[in-house]
Amino acid sequence: MGQRSDRVLYAGTADGLYRVEEDDGEFEASLIGFKGMGVMRAPVVQDVDDRGRLYAGTTKAGFFVSEDGGASWREMNHGIVYKDVWSIAQHPLTRTLWAGTSPADVFRSDDRGETWRECEHLHTLRSTKGWTGPVPPHVSRMKSLGVDVNDSSAIYGAIEEGWAVRTLDGGQTWEQLEEGMDHDAHYIMVMPDDSKVVLATGGKGVYRSTDRGTTWAKCDEGLESYRYTPAYVVVHPTHPKELFTIVTATGPGGWTRPEGPGVAFARSEDQGATWRVVPGAVGDGFRPVPRGLVGDPDAPDVYFAGMTDGSVWMSAQGERFEQIAGGLPPISSLAIAYR
Repeated sequence: MGQRSDRVLYAGTADGLYRVEEDDGEFEASLIGFKGMGVMRAPVVQDVDDRGRLYAGTTKAGFFVSEDGGASWREMNHGIVYKDVWSIAQHPLTRTLWAGTSPADVFRSDDRGETWRECEHLHTLRSTKGWTGPVPPHVSRMKSLGVDVNDSSAIYGAIEEGWAVRTLDGGQTWEQLEEGMDHDAHYIMVMPDDSKVVLATGGKGVYRSTDRGTTWAKCDEGLESYRYTPAYVVVHPTHPKELFTIVTATGPGGWTRPEGPGVAFARSEDQGATWRVVPGAVGDGFRPVPRGLVGDPDAPDVYFAGMTDGSVWMSAQGERFEQIAGGLPPISSLAIAYR
């Protein structure tokens, strides 16, 4: 009898959420819900205390909770104004949930998603007039939310397109972070070993702050031939100076060009200050673009990537990726959980 892994992947796609499970070294993907509810942009979040409790966001029907590992789902939008969810985060200390939406907004829940309240101060920022979106009708998106694991009052947001924002008082007040920052922000994360260091990615590359986001510097040493960041940056769970991410030579408008999108996996050993491209991670002319990237906290050198062609790839050492599943709709997010 084969050995079933406790590790589960959740792939959010253009049409539904899929569970990818491993049994005796073989991976199988199965649809578990949300067909017809829009692209699943936000990676699924597993509750800090309850492995069977999952949080998911859709771009047409809002926020959902499962209490049985994804077998069934319950809509929980009480207090959420916009049902176009792009990001979800849970703080590991307070268990507070945060949801980012389009139009760009942030909602907070202190009862594990049962009720929500809007962070209304965000809309008083004068800079909101500069928030827009990359495609018609040009509506902004809170594409990513990053929590500071050492300070439950500090939450960061990356807006596509609207720079970054920060609250240091649990969402009561917000600040725009734009000095040196890309207007087209994608993903944002606070380094777990140093709250002053914040990393953000965008349409023009990787940006780094050493003053909690007040000012930013572009960090493209080692990435000179690349400009776009299509997926999250993964922080090594035991060596937080080590980061892993994906870059492409062009943005989405050029991904179908004859020479391909120019996909590369990149590694940093100094918390994003400099980078090196991992040689041979994928073959020359590789055309699928990774939109989801996760590391396995229980096996720190194992990474998974979800692609725009509906395939899932795995690397045992973060060096060479091999396909483990396929046939899904285009993947927009990827998450890892445990039974």
